[in-house]
Amino acid sequence: MSTGSRIVTGLYAAVTLWLAYCVVATWDTAAPWSSVAMALAGLVGVVGIGREALLADERRRTAVLREREGRRLARQDRAAELAVRTELEAACCERWWTSLGADHDAECARRTPRSSAA
Repeated sequence: MSTGSRIVTGLYAAVTLWLAYCVVATWDTAAPWSSVAMALAGLVGVVGIGREALLADERRRTAVLREREGRRLARQDRAAELAVRTELEAACCERWWTSLGADHDAECARRTPRSSAA
């Protein structure tokens, strides 16, 4: 549960307890409908506390799913990077032919020295 959720839950609990105290204190002296209204208002706090607990669980589940998805995407990125690197290494000689015989890349395994023949 985050700090904000804890604060809101504490406020819900405090208001619910205060309304419960008011219901008990005014049960015999005030109009019955006002005591019932305060009791029902106190139930809203209980519902709010339950809602905050549900939201905390959802946040936790979402964080776990995001972490899993991030790991899966990282594996896919590594596989894509390997495929691109392989394609680039194979394209060195193709670049050599299309650049009218300019030098191969320094890392090319098929690099041959230029001949002096014209």
